[in-house]
Amino acid sequence: MDSTPFQAAFDELKALGLVLCEEPGQYRVNFRNGTARTEYRTDDLQAAVAQGRKMATQPPPPTEPPLGPTGPRSTRRGFMYQHNRKLAARRRRKHSASV
Repeated sequence: MDSTPFQAAFDELKALGLVLCEEPGQYRVNFRNGTARTEYRTDDLQAAVAQGRKMATQPPPPTEPPLGPTGPRSTRRGFMYQHNRKLAARRRRKHSASV
């Protein structure tokens, strides 16, 4: 099965970690998780492939991780809640036994 020039360019850039999109009258090359600042737009497929090869040699720096916790509540907090429930149950038992 013969592949189109766009498909061949798409496969080549995908192997380099880039995404090639075809829009009416233009081509867009960007990194997989790239922003609008890192994308390159042109109306020539060969220019898009050449720029994609150049972009692959200089990937953007990794983004900074977010500050602070990002996941579910910590397990330590769960242990604290469990401990407080045990103490409250113990107080209730003592109070009901003394009444």
